[in-house]
Amino acid sequence: MGIFDIFKKKPKFVDDLFGEMGYTKFKDSSKNFYDGEVHFQGKLIAINLDADENGPTDEQKDFFRKLDKEYDKIKESIILPFLKKELEDNIEDAGLNDFDNEFDFDGISIGRIKNDKTEWSITYDSKPMRHNVSIDFEGMKPKYMTVDG
Repeated sequence: MGIFDIFKKKPKFVDDLFGEMGYTKFKDSSKNFYDGEVHFQGKLIAINLDADENGPTDEQKDFFRKLDKEYDKIKESIILPFLKKELEDNIEDAGLNDFDNEFDFDGISIGRIKNDKTEWSITYDSKPMRHNVSIDFEGMKPKYMTVDG
């Protein structure tokens, strides 16, 4: 990718689940990805998918559908306990007691799926913290949290 390649329009790809997405290619094709917006839990959020020129895989689509369908369970049993542990010093101000009103979905990123496992992340805009909070997962296990903003 040359310096002037940043001014080129991204090729568009239309997916049956994710809709119209931009496609970014690199010399190292393992870094190629799609990005766009998709409905998740009734809200329009950013989506990023690591995939080749054939588009998102059926496994990535199934994984996304599972996240959307089982989100409440995942939130209660995995996300909230992890955030409480990570934010224990700031728990009073973190907005976790009213999570659904204090944390807005920002986006989901899904990596390539190998052996039914993937690295993925979910990002929220935390109103009380005035920062984005991202949780990176391996499979369904949260690995670390990043706060930026």
